[in-house]
Amino acid sequence: MHWGCDVPTIAADGSPDFQRELLVIATDPTIMNLARRWARNDQETAEDAVQATYGAVARVKDPAVIENLRAYFCRALQREVNRLHGQLGAALMEDFSPLVDAHQDRADAGLPVSRPYDEVVVSILLVEGYLEALAARKQALNVKVPGRSPDPDRYRSVIAAAAEWVLRACLICAVSNADCSEALRAAYPDWFAEPGCAQSTYHQRFCRARLDVRVLLRTIVNRDEL
Repeated sequence: MHWGCDVPTIAADGSPDFQRELLVIATDPTIMNLARRWARNDQETAEDAVQATYGAVARVKDPAVIENLRAYFCRALQREVNRLHGQLGAALMEDFSPLVDAHQDRADAGLPVSRPYDEVVVSILLVEGYLEALAARKQALNVKVPGRSPDPDRYRSVIAAAAEWVLRACLICAVSNADCSEALRAAYPDWFAEPGCAQSTYHQRFCRARLDVRVLLRTIVNRDEL
């Protein structure tokens, strides 16, 4: 993808800040993931939509009226994906599954539900804020995680990494217990795939680890926003 072609380097209000912020947003991998999701995993359509949206937003005559550039870009991006798919007028899309669920083990946990698009944009912005909070408080939060394995520091690091993975997964897909367990197993096979352990032992370790992830997330996520 080529950025900046035929796009003014300075916004209509004379400030280059708008263009810089716009370029950061347009090249954010999260934005491409969203475009790909809305384009039903069609990479070419996703790239075309992001490029077209970037060019269109860059030419806004009065960017000062845009209160939230990222949300504005996301709305324009979905319209462009819909246009390329011939689906203008679509009012709903799949929502991201909840970050955490008090009843995660229920049969339908993790299944996506439909919500108005504006609510989805808010979810995106919230998750990004949570990621920033997690990064800023990572060291302090790690020490609060129980050391449940023979290598407590590694276990704590894996739980913190899993919490970040859950947040990022919420931006692009539904999160299930199975997905979380696979992420834990891949990150710490010596504990979550230890040879010779009974299935009941694996189950207990995964349940406790997922609980640790939820507890860690609840320190930065407002329960009313879940």
